[in-house]
Amino acid sequence: MLSFGPVDAPDPAWFDTLAAHCPAAQHVYVSGGGQIVDGLVQDAPTVVAFLTFERGTTVHPVVLDGVSIETSAALGHELGARLGTMAQLRHILLFAEGITFNAAAFLETLNTHIAADVRISGGLASNGTALTRSVVGLNAPPMERRLVAIGLAGDHVDIGTGSVGGWDLFGPERVVSSAGIAAVHELDGERALDVYKRYLGDFAKELPGAALLFPLAVRTAPDAPIAVRTILGIDEATGTLKFAGDIPVGSRVRLMRTTSNKLLDGAARAAEIAKHDGDQGDSLALCISCIGRRAVLRTRVDEEIDEVARESGSSIVVGFYSNGEIAPPSDGREFAHAVLHNQTMTVTTIRER
Repeated sequence: MLSFGPVDAPDPAWFDTLAAHCPAAQHVYVSGGGQIVDGLVQDAPTVVAFLTFERGTTVHPVVLDGVSIETSAALGHELGARLGTMAQLRHILLFAEGITFNAAAFLETLNTHIAADVRISGGLASNGTALTRSVVGLNAPPMERRLVAIGLAGDHVDIGTGSVGGWDLFGPERVVSSAGIAAVHELDGERALDVYKRYLGDFAKELPGAALLFPLAVRTAPDAPIAVRTILGIDEATGTLKFAGDIPVGSRVRLMRTTSNKLLDGAARAAEIAKHDGDQGDSLALCISCIGRRAVLRTRVDEEIDEVARESGSSIVVGFYSNGEIAPPSDGREFAHAVLHNQTMTVTTIRER
């Protein structure tokens, strides 16, 4: 059972009622910056989706607490040790708090324990452009600093993933000259926040929320693929930009921007990549899109969900707007470990065959 709702979750009695209705279910709750259901994006309602497996697929939940920037890598090792040796493991659905989590470091260590043919997808909880709190829970009211993973095992579970952005580069390339854990202090020897504000112009007055409109394209090496990173916080005193993953010293970064049409095209492409072969049958499309995309799309945000529903062919489309998306890169490789994405539409299709 997957629930997506506001950061101020329903009271405990609501969780008790669902547990009584489905006593054998594993119930995951994730706060979002908008919930996706029936082709719409809504803020107030809590969306609940029930997944029933009838062909032997087994569900293995894991809860890890104490999520922080400093503990993220160790938590990746812990989750890998608990799920990595599971027989017939096919997929891990991952949901984590989205404010104090170094998802890049977590995935880097988790991936060392996971076979190449096991995919991981999911996203980071959110409370929209406020960027202040996020909560995740399993079979109980959600909490901050928590991570929930669901291992899916069996011969018949069929999972597809796709993750596509739709952003363009602009401005000169800058070199990260000073950085910390999930933070950039200097670009080309200058305070990173000062450089960033200069490019934003009037938008700088609306930071940190305005950063959702202008993510960074990051290359850690000249031949490395571009990773998109959204700024989740700023420190005026030190001039630091804060992220959900590390950007090492020596990395090269450029600003990015987009249009609504390019984001809609990206959503359609993500759904197309995640689509199962042949008849879809009873499948669920789990959409996790970045809150930065919603900030750009504004009144056209429902069109992003329409694109996914049309291209995926899934009978149920649900999800939430996140602080970060997790999926393998959609670059044509058959087996690729999951990475942290920002500013993408990430689609996970789930069915039994």
